[in-house]
Amino acid sequence: MLKKLFILPFILACGYAEITLQDINSKPPSRAKNFMIWQYLKQDITSTQADKAYEQVLGENNTLLQAYLKKSRNNKYIQYKIDCRNNKDLLHIQDKECLNLALNPYKTLAMTKNQRLELAKKLDSASEKEFLRLQNEPFSQKNYESYSPNAVLRLFISTTAFHRRKNLNIYLDEHFINTLVSSARISQLIQIIVYDDALDQLQKSILNLHGSNLDSQSNFLLALHCLRHSKEKKALEFFEFSRLTAKKQIDRDKSSFWIYQISKNKDSLNKLLLSMNINMYTLYAHELSGKVFNNYFATLETVDRKPHKNIQDPFEWDKIYKEIQDTPNEKLLNLAKTYNSKHMVPIQSLIIEKANAYQMHSFIMPYDEYLDNISIDEKALVYAIMKQESLFIPAALSRSFALGLMQLMPFVTDDLSKKIDKPIKSYDEMFIPKNNIKYALKHLAWMKKSLYHPVFMAYAYNGGMGFLRRHLEDGTFKDGKYEPFFSMEFMQNAESREYGKKVLANYVMYKKILGEDISIIHLFDTLMQPKMTDRFRAQG
Repeated sequence: MLKKLFILPFILACGYAEITLQDINSKPPSRAKNFMIWQYLKQDITSTQADKAYEQVLGENNTLLQAYLKKSRNNKYIQYKIDCRNNKDLLHIQDKECLNLALNPYKTLAMTKNQRLELAKKLDSASEKEFLRLQNEPFSQKNYESYSPNAVLRLFISTTAFHRRKNLNIYLDEHFINTLVSSARISQLIQIIVYDDALDQLQKSILNLHGSNLDSQSNFLLALHCLRHSKEKKALEFFEFSRLTAKKQIDRDKSSFWIYQISKNKDSLNKLLLSMNINMYTLYAHELSGKVFNNYFATLETVDRKPHKNIQDPFEWDKIYKEIQDTPNEKLLNLAKTYNSKHMVPIQSLIIEKANAYQMHSFIMPYDEYLDNISIDEKALVYAIMKQESLFIPAALSRSFALGLMQLMPFVTDDLSKKIDKPIKSYDEMFIPKNNIKYALKHLAWMKKSLYHPVFMAYAYNGGMGFLRRHLEDGTFKDGKYEPFFSMEFMQNAESREYGKKVLANYVMYKKILGEDISIIHLFDTLMQPKMTDRFRAQG
């Protein structure tokens, strides 16, 4: 599925040329328009102007809400909702809508048994009444057996880590825990338990789950959990279920990879070799087998002409995206030919990938002229991150307002502007490739003072340097069976975990394309050697 990117209108932010209400009114609802409104709310405007702008926000966005509340308190309904959500005195709320907004498991957890019973009388929802009764029960499986699986799982999930560890770390027998799989919440509970070693009794309990009733991700986590308990045979069963139930090729590949790690079964290795997905698991298999991928392209035929559309214009891009989505598959290659000018290569590559059902992968390098003063290794990393962040669309904009090709957050941009020659004057200038890359190189240069491995660079780029440091100081990436793969799979931040894998695969491919020798197996091996990866751990 083609990932849609949201991009910022080419307007000038406050301090350079102010955004007006007329600018906002003229744009259709979109994430890009939300960003316009956020910038507008940072200007010197009246409460009435803030109200008129905020009423055009698409969806809910807490960043926008906080900016709006600094400008206006005129919106009584928004203030009503905020006040209700913050109200902890549930028993004295008379308005039902307000009570429903205020109600949450963390507040009712702090109530006494009698207070919960009294609160239940005020509620219409049968599920909320059941949950309050369940919160009143003593902490034991026997007391939970008469309640619905959904309520039981909510009890375990919707609470604090401290309360869960202190009161809910109880052994659940095989029959009972398998009755809970009828609720979709079981996946969330498995994830919580697997990643929290303080829940030793619950960790024993989930070893009794039957994989045939679970989704691919749950089976995958349970397989890893079994390996930690030296139950390799059981782990293989869960990995097989994970592979069978996986909807995405990447999930089938990672299960095949782990089956091979345990069994050294050549059938699983062959499955990885047959995969058309280029990822760290298939790259490992290809290197181990002396094979190479041929289902990718790094260059495209282009003509030297002025582009007929401006992909830095958000509304133009929106039309292009819709055009791609609406074009029948058999006509996509013809559409790609209309985007064959040099400056439209990112669009052309997106269309070609879609036309080939994403079995042909793009590793283009459209902004090479801005990377001519760095090493091949640095260039490979920049392209690896850029591909993952923006698919090379210059004016990409995330929901949290990360900016441009390298998706730099506004606060990072502001900090870098203090350290860079000729800084930008407005955020919209971050959607010019030359500027965005210049800022990103400055940011990466700072990171490289502490990190020397592409995986750790990717983790820090996505989750922050402090996040990575805490992860490393927790004792990860040490010698041991199935390392460094265990440490990579047990990173608790799911976004950074998968981000690091994808950037690694991109990095390896770009190194190969740029003609520099690279071994993904060697990169895996060096992750356990601190002197080759980072300055945070004892160097040894």
